[in-house]
Amino acid sequence: MASFNRLSKSERETSTFRPYRKPDFNKWRRDDLYHLAQQQGIEDRANMSNEELARALSRAQSSSP
Repeated sequence: MASFNRLSKSERETSTFRPYRKPDFNKWRRDDLYHLAQQQGIEDRANMSNEELARALSRAQSSSP
């Protein structure tokens, strides 16, 4: 994802090397959030704002095993 490359080194390490920590979706671009939401199967993603997509993705990751 394009936004991932723009994150600072510490932010990349957080999501890359520490999988137990959730990435900060609030810093991602909308198209990246949308793509990830599509992969996660989040419905009605086309009508969601960046903040709504970020919350939905956080909830989806929290509920996944």
